[in-house]
Amino acid sequence: MKIIFYIGHHKVGSTALQAFLAENWRVLIKNGILYPSIEGHGFAANLRQALQKDPIVKEPIRVREPHSALAYRMIADVSGRPIPRQFSDVPPTDQMIRAIRSQVTALQPETVVLCSEAFSNFGQVDANLVTVLRDIFPDAEMQVYCALRRPDQYITSWHGQRLKVGEKNVAPLHETGAAQYYGTIHFDYAMVVNAWVDHMPEAQLTLRNYADILAAGGSIEDFVAQTGLALPQDGISPPGRANESLPLAAFSIMAQATQALQHSDTLALSRFLQTKGKALSPVANGDIEVFGADHRAKLVEDFAPIDARLAEIQGTSAFFADLDAALQPRSTPILEAGRALLDAIDPDSLPNPELKTFIETLKRDL
Repeated sequence: MKIIFYIGHHKVGSTALQAFLAENWRVLIKNGILYPSIEGHGFAANLRQALQKDPIVKEPIRVREPHSALAYRMIADVSGRPIPRQFSDVPPTDQMIRAIRSQVTALQPETVVLCSEAFSNFGQVDANLVTVLRDIFPDAEMQVYCALRRPDQYITSWHGQRLKVGEKNVAPLHETGAAQYYGTIHFDYAMVVNAWVDHMPEAQLTLRNYADILAAGGSIEDFVAQTGLALPQDGISPPGRANESLPLAAFSIMAQATQALQHSDTLALSRFLQTKGKALSPVANGDIEVFGADHRAKLVEDFAPIDARLAEIQGTSAFFADLDAALQPRSTPILEAGRALLDAIDPDSLPNPELKTFIETLKRDL
């Protein structure tokens, strides 16, 4: 039996891959591939698929992303970190591990896929958590798949994710550069990878540049190709649409919103900007500068030793061959782009009076 661990990183298409694996559970297990559930909602969803009934319109996230629930519970066990709200009522770690083992015993798969971007956190929290996963099936063949995105692009995307979900006190990148992420997995990719190299040395390690993943067709296509998953020709449901993102021009607006609005209104504005902001913005994402030239230079300089470590593991001269491209600033500063988007928003188009008042006030005061 082979165990494949997909460990992220964040912002590299893991949500689409998890949805694909969950939505095709029946077809996959018929072909010897198990995407195991960790609790009753997942078991019920899989049974529903097995009986070929129509899926529930919106399954709980722990059905689509069961191993994120496992990862965050494991992290909480050793660190005291709170479990994200969407996974807060999942079972204890040992119960989830027993559930995985029971499914393997009952279904006898050839391949088991454990898939969560949250596994990338283990290197920062406690690398011994990798050993806990390895010991679920210590005699299995193992492969670790890890996708990494060029740091300037990744940090921009991760920063936007924090704003998108309404996190408060997110320091602007044009003020701090990447420094606010130093010492974390969001900048130190070696911290992500070393934990798995050190604690699962027998595993085949597949490190992938996100640019190569996109060239291969996306996160699902690349994962299948790199792991050798034998998917059937028929019966596979295509992946759904990817997560919506905030346009870069919305960053400064959302930063103001997190300080001025109730959280529910902040999320309502976020949804509006995710769906409408790109079309409204006079400046395209590719033309917006979030860092500034000096911060870009510092980012590239400080990331160089991390890239060298990744290259050493990979056996290449550089992991991100185009790292120097991160030095090149875009044409329009982010505050200028934010002002242009703000001017383009019609307050009357917003979904509630609180947001209308907020945008009107922001237009007047900025």
